[in-house]
Amino acid sequence: MNKSRREAMKVMLGGLATVPLMNLVGMAAAQAEELPRVDAATDPTAKALKYSEDATKADRAAAARPGLAPEEQHCANCQFVLADAGEWRPCSLFPGKAVNENGWCASWTLKAG
Repeated sequence: MNKSRREAMKVMLGGLATVPLMNLVGMAAAQAEELPRVDAATDPTAKALKYSEDATKADRAAAARPGLAPEEQHCANCQFVLADAGEWRPCSLFPGKAVNENGWCASWTLKAG
């Protein structure tokens, strides 16, 4: 096999390998809407982390984290949220559950980038 064929095969196989990964990224956002939502009143983790579905109703100033002003901290800009779009998104702190993009918890940490 000559060099140009090898290069073409590498490109083709590399492209084929990325297709499933692209689907997984897209599915995470789509599936978040189907995940059960974190219930701040009954979920023990939510209680421990002082999760609120509405960040404006949370006492962010008392438990503010570095990175942004307390009033700018919400799930949509937190590193633990696993999707970049959607009103409800999966969160690594609440496995198998979705948090509101406008929510907040005491573990909020600014998303890199």
